[in-house]
Amino acid sequence: MLPDTFNGLPLHSLTVHATVVLVPLAGLLGVLFAIPRSRGWATIPLPLVAAGAALSTWVSIQTGEALQEAGGRNAAGLDGPLADLIDQHAELADQLQAMVIVYAGVAILAAVVALVKRGSGAVITALGVLLVLGAVVISIQTYRVGDLGAQAVWNPTGDVDYGAADD
Repeated sequence: MLPDTFNGLPLHSLTVHATVVLVPLAGLLGVLFAIPRSRGWATIPLPLVAAGAALSTWVSIQTGEALQEAGGRNAAGLDGPLADLIDQHAELADQLQAMVIVYAGVAILAAVVALVKRGSGAVITALGVLLVLGAVVISIQTYRVGDLGAQAVWNPTGDVDYGAADD
């Protein structure tokens, strides 16, 4: 369905950047929606960015699976630390996708309620609280997924200390 590469690069290495930007941005917009002073201007972009985050997460998972099936970084059939990291990365990414879909649903509901002004202040407040809590959850999960992906690419055995100064 999606191409596996773009300009010679695995598409996954490009698509994850959209996810890494859009998911926390959706979270930030959810926090801003929860603040009455900024709700007015956050109402429209919130559901759009949250839906974009859900879509980009799905695309990142699809391209990651394609990369794994193609044997990227020898992932297919590999045993050892790299395979473990990739498996954990994929499992957390699947969890992130579910979280972002739920978050997008709450964001869309919150925007609709705010736009039609049918909800009481308590309903808007409750949705705002859910968005703030969800923002924390999806941001932390995005970090966890990205960290495992970066370890798989840059330090699969955990032997390299990139913080060590060269003498």
